[in-house]
Amino acid sequence: MGCQKYEYHTEFSPFKYVVRTKKVFMFKSEEPATEPDTQGFLEDSERQNRLAQLGREGWELVSVQPVVRGEIKIGNQNAQGWAYGLALPTGYLLFFKRPIHCE
Repeated sequence: MGCQKYEYHTEFSPFKYVVRTKKVFMFKSEEPATEPDTQGFLEDSERQNRLAQLGREGWELVSVQPVVRGEIKIGNQNAQGWAYGLALPTGYLLFFKRPIHCE
């Protein structure tokens, strides 16, 4: 029976959100939205090149796990309290493996 061993590698791939510019009178501010920049994530040439390099080196993607942060908003509008919470992905952990040749 043959020997079968693997080595493992993990990478973090950050995920960004659309930033909205808010202008009130002469004041301008930027605030992150909860709308993901999916197109930017998919078109990131640096990420695509890194994945291609890992593939050429024999790494196989076996699992992806989101890394999330809690987003909480609490307010009091017209004496009515409100609150909500969201889990927003900040990126993804990519788990790779490749076989090790046994002797």
